[in-house]
Amino acid sequence: MFGWREHVSLPEWGIPRLRAKLDTGARTSALHVEDVVELEPGTDDPRVRFHVLTGPRAEPRRIEVTAPVVGHSVVRDTRARAEHRPIVRTRLVCGPLDREIEISLTDRTGMNFRLLLGRLALLDVALVDPTHGFRVSDPPRSPQRPGIEDRE
Repeated sequence: MFGWREHVSLPEWGIPRLRAKLDTGARTSALHVEDVVELEPGTDDPRVRFHVLTGPRAEPRRIEVTAPVVGHSVVRDTRARAEHRPIVRTRLVCGPLDREIEISLTDRTGMNFRLLLGRLALLDVALVDPTHGFRVSDPPRSPQRPGIEDRE
């Protein structure tokens, strides 16, 4: 049983912690990326290079990733506009879940979560509790507020 939001890792890409929304209403998974460049399109081994942002929005860490393109898909964004996206595959780890998933690469600027996990990523292995977040992963770290120790 997973919460509606969890922390996940994408170890093949060197991403140890990324906040994700588990969305059973979405068929596919989507990751916010920047600077997408398709390498060698039209060849037998198309690849894509992009940056994944992690950490706080005010000071994000940019991780460069190069991955094989496993396909392209036309996906409707949150405003119902059709968008042509490259699809990549990588390993996702979240609590007891450890599996290869397909992710579409897109610009999720303005969204609360950089990663949206759709139902295909969760198929046959997960139930989602819509009333709780962080059931299998640690909740966000909150910064220590000044003066707390003085009140104890």
